[in-house]
Amino acid sequence: MSFIYDNDGNIVGEDNTDYSATSLKDLTGKRAEELGFDALDTEEQPAPRRKFYDPEASAAMPLFRTLSLGDLDNLPDPEWVVDGVIPADAMVTVFGAPGSTKSFFALDIACSIASGHNFNDSKVKSGKVIYCVGEGLRGMKWRIEAWKLAHPEANVDSLNENLIILPRAVMLLDKTESGMLVNTAEAVNEDAPLRAFIIDTWARSLTGGDENSAQDVGIAINVCETVRAKTNASPIIIHHTGADGSRERGSTALRGATDTTIQMAHEETSGIVTVTCKKMKDGEPFAPQRYSLKPFGHSIVLSPITNTYGTQSTSYTTQVRDRDYYTRRTNNDGYNPF
Repeated sequence: MSFIYDNDGNIVGEDNTDYSATSLKDLTGKRAEELGFDALDTEEQPAPRRKFYDPEASAAMPLFRTLSLGDLDNLPDPEWVVDGVIPADAMVTVFGAPGSTKSFFALDIACSIASGHNFNDSKVKSGKVIYCVGEGLRGMKWRIEAWKLAHPEANVDSLNENLIILPRAVMLLDKTESGMLVNTAEAVNEDAPLRAFIIDTWARSLTGGDENSAQDVGIAINVCETVRAKTNASPIIIHHTGADGSRERGSTALRGATDTTIQMAHEETSGIVTVTCKKMKDGEPFAPQRYSLKPFGHSIVLSPITNTYGTQSTSYTTQVRDRDYYTRRTNNDGYNPF
């Protein structure tokens, strides 16, 4: 038994209704009706299940391109853009601390490819190069002038025609700018083969994102891979070292996606620059190389250091790992890769 109250809280009668057989749903529904609302549904509704496969939508989709083992065997063997240093159609990272001259190294490679001039003792495949200058644009002309003065035998006309300067960082996480980069690369590739495009620097190109985030880095890598897939050009990423100086700063997703990783180190006391190959996916890492800084014009260039025998220490003889690489090693050295 319960009491019935008026609006002022005074007892005006008794309620003899038996609620023992009445469910909570009935009670809430009755109370809702008294208040002028629809009955409340206290049963929890299951969340709608997400459809991962829609047969009708799938029927309208194209098929993935697949390869038979015969198709795979007929693919071209790995090649070089710069023999032993920069593979063709591969992602490359050049990293180092501030002042390690990594941008000078990248520009040396860019000018060598664009002019068709050997990079030290390494032959190159001449062609177009896009250099995205995220910082130090005004000094770029002095650096290129210094390279020309240091290499008077280089084909300056080819260099002037093939080296394309993109005078800003491309925001790789922005859909519009990443699309513009892809379109620009395809347009450049129509006139002559685009051999490489240089992102200087990675941090500037990830503005608005987090270089420690595997997701953000993965998106930026995908943009570079899209350009590579459409042009066969090698992305060359210029990046900074992490806190301990032993590897690239930020997410390890970059190292995982990179085919070749090169570290720059500048000893300020001696002035020696050491270039070390930390990773070469389809070839043997080249031996560490040493350079000194020599002034030319209004800037400097990296000059290979000769050893005590008077020969340059930059003779790259690395061979790519073709389809018979492991067979030869097994036959010659008894080497078992497994």
